[in-house]
Amino acid sequence: MNKIKSNLLIIFTCLFATTAIAQPGLSVFTINTDDAAGYLKWLTESTPTFVDAWGDSVVSSGICSPISGGEDDGDHYVWNISPSMTATLEANDRAFNDKASLKAISKISNKRDIKRRDIYNVVKPSNNSYSAGVTLAQYNLLSRPNDMSKYIKTIEAMENAASENGFDDIEFVVFEGFGAGDWTRMAMASIQAPSIERLGAFMDARQSDWMAESMSAFPSMRTPVRDWFLLCTTLSSVE
Repeated sequence: MNKIKSNLLIIFTCLFATTAIAQPGLSVFTINTDDAAGYLKWLTESTPTFVDAWGDSVVSSGICSPISGGEDDGDHYVWNISPSMTATLEANDRAFNDKASLKAISKISNKRDIKRRDIYNVVKPSNNSYSAGVTLAQYNLLSRPNDMSKYIKTIEAMENAASENGFDDIEFVVFEGFGAGDWTRMAMASIQAPSIERLGAFMDARQSDWMAESMSAFPSMRTPVRDWFLLCTTLSSVE
């Protein structure tokens, strides 16, 4: 009996540990369309259908459109965030095996092309929830860090310095490619601001002493690959 109890304790401990260390997941579909307004209208109207299919596997979803840095004109990034990698994979499976979702997708399938399907771990999550209807301005940098943990700590230090110098409304989020094809194990660092004006003000502060000091370590710890300016709108959110 003691052996059985011991084994049950080990199993419970392992299950609890797995849950406790699970990282949120980000799923991104890169699509291309000649009719951005029409696609956004379709996605906005179809999101409740997808939410029903996802169930509790997705906590927020939306779309990002590049201001600059997109690979091709007409590229947009449709995303959803899940509480774990298990939920991320389940969300994709649920949506593409749901009759109502497939019917909604059939209405747009000949009006857009899917260029990429990528999955990321959220290794430095947002401190705030993404609220439906809110649009954020973002600067995203894809890079190859030498050491992910040191890279995140340096980003956190920069975020703290920004908060102390008038940018407490600026947030830094970091994703790691994990099921992202040729972007696997790369870091996507995202600087997120409540408006394009605030993001611009933050970028204008790059020549300040505090920002120069915060950024001084980055050149030796990462190799930049690609960057974007974007506007990102949340279309669904589990409050």
